[in-house]
This record gives sequence, structure tokens and C-alpha cells, in this order.
Amino acid sequence: MLNLSTLFKNPLAKTIGALFRHGSLSLDDCLQEIEEQLILSDISHKLAERITKSLRKELPGRVESEAVTTALRKELQHIFNVASLQNPGDWTQSQVFLMVGINGSGKTTNSAKLAYYFAQKNEKVLLGAADTFRAAGSSQLSLWGERLNIPVVTGEKGADPGSVVFNTMNSFVSKQYDRVIIDTAGRVQTREQLMRELEKLVKIITKFHEQGPDEVFLVVDGTMGQNTLDQARKFKDFSGLTGLFLTKVDGTTKGGTVVNIVDEMQVPIRFLGVGEQAEDIILFEPCAFIDRLISE
Repeated sequence: MLNLSTLFKNPLAKTIGALFRHGSLSLDDCLQEIEEQLILSDISHKLAERITKSLRKELPGRVESEAVTTALRKELQHIFNVASLQNPGDWTQSQVFLMVGINGSGKTTNSAKLAYYFAQKNEKVLLGAADTFRAAGSSQLSLWGERLNIPVVTGEKGADPGSVVFNTMNSFVSKQYDRVIIDTAGRVQTREQLMRELEKLVKIITKFHEQGPDEVFLVVDGTMGQNTLDQARKFKDFSGLTGLFLTKVDGTTKGGTVVNIVDEMQVPIRFLGVGEQAEDIILFEPCAFIDRLISE
């Protein structure tokens, strides 16, 4: 069973333990080392500096290992809590999912993974292949559907993606599916015409589901660094992001990039994609992630 413990490298826990192997330390010496290790964990310099400034306010002039770990956990938890407060509600009860992102981010594969995740819970799931721009868009999702025994609504290459969304939602309502996951075409966040089309798709969904998509997940490549934030900002403007689906995460990832994304965008990460198989999906749990990052 995949979980967070199989992924992120964990330099912070070992560093904190090594720092205090001879007992308590002065706060200055401790924070200097902690800031350096946060940066080595792929947390941005700006955020690492902010975290250590907060720690300085919380901790006394001389510190023990347990106090530092507790305070650091509190700071990281605050970052994830802020993102959750910006997106209230229980997403696990959501029915209509819209998957967005740029080309190559893994939307189609991870749309199938998400459908499989719900199907494994004995839910009735429908997939919509609204990526009609790519020659392989619909066919790729159809192959996933056949493999996983999940129905897929498709359209011809070049067809209006709005018609696919319409047919998908019509089937979702008339056949009383529990969940529907709609895969959309890859969009460069700088092409406003393509981004505007997302607004149209959302409007079509509202004809069948009054509140529109319950969840809009931005599928992002976890290796892309700062450009990930640029993508998220633009997509949030046009489609109202509710969560992130972080892909291409593996055992070489240090974890700090996760903290950067959540802190900057104030949008929670919902899932991690960690491979090419249907089961290669991890439900992201902030507490488990923080434990992995700072606990031995």
C-alpha cells in the first residue's frame, strides 16, 4: 500500500536529532541550522526565513529538541490550515470533478486514477473525455476506462468539448452515477482564449448541477518548481480551483515543494500521483506529511 512514508526524503528529522545529541542549544545556533535544512528540503528561502522568524518568537533563548520539533510542527500545520480554511466543506462528498492543467501534466492518466480510487470504494463512477484537441485524448481515456471497467463519454477529435461535457453530465444525471470526473484539454495558462473556454465548460455543468463543479483540481507536475505557481494563479482566476493533484512525485522528492505550493496558493493538495498504474495515487494528508518531514 503506497503512503507518504515511501516518498519524501527526510533530512529534517535526522538534523534535529543530530543538533541536540549533546543537549540543549542556544536559539540562534538552532535556528541557523534549521533554516538551512528547510531550504535543503526544497522550501523556498523566503518561506524558510518566515518560518524561522516565527520560531524565534515562540521559543526561549535556549531550547531542547522536543520544543523545537513541536514549534516547527505548529508552523507547518498553520500553512496547511490556512489553505483548508480558504476551501471549506467536505470534498470527499463531492460528485462532480473537473480536471484542468497544462499539456503534459498528466491530467488524463490521473483522471483515470481518481475514477479508480472511487470505484474501489464500490461507487458508480463516470468519466468524461473532454480533451478533444489531442488526437489521443479521448482514446487514451477510453483505454483506461476499458481497463478499469469504468464507462467513458467521448467525442471525435476536434469536436466541441462543450458537447462532450453536456453529454457526460446528461448521462451522470439520468443514470444516477455517484461521481463524474471530466478530463479537459491541456491549456497554456498564457493563452486567454483557451482559458476562457474553461468558463464555458463550467457553465454547461451548471445546467445539470446547479453549483457547477464541486471540485476543480489543477493537475500539476511536481518537478516544475516556480512555474507550478504561475499555472495555479491563472487557472484559479478562470475556473475557481478547489484543490491540487500533484503528479510525478517519487522517492527523490524532498517535500518542501509541497509546502511552497500550499503556502503560495492557499489551495490544498488533495492527491499525489506517484506512478503510471491505476493504483499509484495517494490521498494527501497534511498531518502525515508533516510527520514524515520532521519526525524520526
